[in-house]
Amino acid sequence: MTPASPRRVQGAAWQRKLLVAGGCVVVGLLAGLASSVLPVQLTTVGLGIGLVAASFLLAWAADAGEAVFSGGLVLAVIALLAVLPEFVIETRFAYAQETELVTANLTGATRLLLTGAVGLPLAIAFIARRRSQAVAPLELAAPRRLELAMLLITSIFAIQIVVTGNLTLLDGVILVALYACYARLVQGTPEEEPAVLGVPAGLVSLPPRQRRPVIAALMLVAGAVVVRIANPFADALLGTGTSLGINPYFLIQSAVPLASEAPEFVVVAVLVANRRPAQGLALFLASSVSQWTLAMGALPIAFFTGGGGTSMPLDAHQQLELGVTVALTLFAVAALVSLRPERGDAVLMVGLLAIQLIYPTAFIQVASTFIFVVFALDLFVDRRRAVRSLFGALRAGRARS
Repeated sequence: MTPASPRRVQGAAWQRKLLVAGGCVVVGLLAGLASSVLPVQLTTVGLGIGLVAASFLLAWAADAGEAVFSGGLVLAVIALLAVLPEFVIETRFAYAQETELVTANLTGATRLLLTGAVGLPLAIAFIARRRSQAVAPLELAAPRRLELAMLLITSIFAIQIVVTGNLTLLDGVILVALYACYARLVQGTPEEEPAVLGVPAGLVSLPPRQRRPVIAALMLVAGAVVVRIANPFADALLGTGTSLGINPYFLIQSAVPLASEAPEFVVVAVLVANRRPAQGLALFLASSVSQWTLAMGALPIAFFTGGGGTSMPLDAHQQLELGVTVALTLFAVAALVSLRPERGDAVLMVGLLAIQLIYPTAFIQVASTFIFVVFALDLFVDRRRAVRSLFGALRAGRARS
């Protein structure tokens, strides 16, 4: 793999960004050490700054690693790094038997990522109007049918979890196996160069002898910081929410994904600005697959390891939240199955989620779920040939492997 082109590495700007992120990580670590003497709100802010900074370091290292390393195992590790902040927090709740919070971050992160994917045409149209340019068509590359197929399979599989109200150890094994299958079949897009911009491009431009050790070390250090900070941040966040009278589930569902998914959204924004929106959309889809398979599959395993049984119960509220996320995922797949996202679908998804945020009632959630399912089924019927091509992508992937 050749280093990034000079036009993508502007002097030492990427090094300054690394130093700023590193300084913010130190702030997070110091806030954790001083948590016993700091007000919980200040501790939350400090740990949050550290978690976001560590997430950026992870995202930069993962993007650079995808360009300089190769092989299925490396891709699997990079995919794990992409969801590590959420993974640590979600499995912590399951391991500690705090079952009332286990799906909060999972559903929040998945909805945020898929809304970003389907809503991308709106962002492109907005940027085009600001630049007085024609709206460029957005089309996904054919290999991205694999992510859509995995999302369709996992969301359909999750319906029985919603209905029974139990996430079993067998469910976890199946979901992790689906992730392993995805990691084995996933491939890049040959006609596109790797999506390395900014800091990742600077890392890739390092001398050959330094490139891999530096990127690997950055992955390890950032990963260790995330593991160190994520759980104290969740505790501090819950403490802050309690002191302010905010529902803990809502806080974990909204605040943590906004912090941990920030790097993905920044990377996608840069890709869109550089007229490579399809790669940004692919990043959203890959992260969503990791959430639905690896992150969700780890929950019952962590629950069992922490002393729970082979079946982790979900209360009615979590069943509803998971049901909304399943319906949203089905609609997202239906909207993207033609590989040509449309603004009408984006308006519907963003609009419904905005209504849910403004009026967070059970009735609104049930109504939104119904609307998502109806429109998803309508799109699946209308685009049935494209749906069949998703399973063709799975067969083609098995033949390559």
